[in-house]
Amino acid sequence: MRKVLLILDGIVAKEFLTTLTMKHLDKNAYIFVSINPELLPQNLPQDSVCYNFDPSASGKLREILSPQITDCYVILDNAAEREEIYHTLRAYNKMLQITMLGEIPLATSDKQLTMLNEAYLLSTRLFEKFPNVPKTAKYIGLGQGEIMQVSVPFGSPYAYRSVGVIKQKKWKIVAIYRNNGLILPKYSTTILPNDALLLVGEPDTLWDIYHRIQEESGQFPTPFGRDVVLYFDLACRDDFEAYIHQSLWLFNHFKNKRLHFCFLNPKNTQTIHTISNHPLLNGENVSWEIEYHKTSLKDVIEKDKKQKNIGLILLDHLLFMRYRNYVLNLGIPLLKFGTQTLETLTHSVVVVPKSTEEAEKISSVVFDFSTQLGLKIFLYDFDPNEENHETALDYYKHIAKVFNKKLEIYNSNVQNPILWLNTQKQMLQIMPLHKVGIKRHPLFSMRNVENLSAYLVKIPQLFVPISV
Repeated sequence: MRKVLLILDGIVAKEFLTTLTMKHLDKNAYIFVSINPELLPQNLPQDSVCYNFDPSASGKLREILSPQITDCYVILDNAAEREEIYHTLRAYNKMLQITMLGEIPLATSDKQLTMLNEAYLLSTRLFEKFPNVPKTAKYIGLGQGEIMQVSVPFGSPYAYRSVGVIKQKKWKIVAIYRNNGLILPKYSTTILPNDALLLVGEPDTLWDIYHRIQEESGQFPTPFGRDVVLYFDLACRDDFEAYIHQSLWLFNHFKNKRLHFCFLNPKNTQTIHTISNHPLLNGENVSWEIEYHKTSLKDVIEKDKKQKNIGLILLDHLLFMRYRNYVLNLGIPLLKFGTQTLETLTHSVVVVPKSTEEAEKISSVVFDFSTQLGLKIFLYDFDPNEENHETALDYYKHIAKVFNKKLEIYNSNVQNPILWLNTQKQMLQIMPLHKVGIKRHPLFSMRNVENLSAYLVKIPQLFVPISV
């Protein structure tokens, strides 16, 4: 549930509040602020509160602000008051999404501010009633909900995802509106927070996608896919029991997903009999198979891609290293098991990438995955050249407030993160997955943290696709 601050005054604010009360008041937690007591609703939903004071008084407004507020709507007639309120809000939180009726000077560069020109909105609405003028999207098509526009909030599992990695069955992303501009998306187009997505598809499917886009946690491995698949080569190792238990433990923390076990290259009839009669392989939304004909992991996955909606692949270290170039180029999230079992984990860790963009792209998965598994989040900021990682750290701090998660941050310009990771216990590493193969003998350079991390055996690792 999102916490929304509404600062209201004037006739438009009154009409807006009437619409909100009738249609949407139970969807979020609200903080209402108005100098006019008539603009404060009487029947509030749970976790909502009203304040009757002048919101342009910065001291009083700062007293009610909290890190949990993710969105603010300012609907005031007085332009000077709007500007004063804007500066108070932005001084408190530079990542807060502010939507304001009216415009203020010197704020056009603020990407987290949406200013609505009242005259333009009214004239546009009137123009739609003019004869022989094309209608807006709501008048096109069957009118049965097959066309939908959905905004992408911070923390959404769809934020910072490339269009190509999102499984789109019975629906399509046909356009993206960003900063008052239209984008016709390619596979490589990245969706950003505050984008508006134009969706076309079956009405029931679109409503399901709408809820997934708006949901802040509990969605992974959506939007990559629904199926979690463990591939296990019986010719390489026979300790499949441990991997069955770890996979089931992980799967039981996910919602509305499917788990599939695929066992390759059985060595003898006893192994086949044990798997066929295993009591844990016949649970709800759990399936299994023994692959007798295909001996290559690549061939099996290529077959499964046509039959399954794979959102997460599970591999042991040996199978990962044998097929690492192939699996890292699939554009599918991948979890590599370590010698430390998943059940013992207490933390997830992100070694802050050199690229701020990469840090942002994996952030929603970091928080969603960690929240579902009940893990604390640790950021390791290795900065040997004293580069500025402040932007990435600020972004993670903001997303932590959205997910109501606590961050632990460790800064170092001395301790090599690879050596540090190799000493950690009860920790899972989450890192960006690049569509390049990991080289067989990479140089031991801090420019290749992700490359080198993949060779670690102890800690489990989750690779998150950032491109297609």
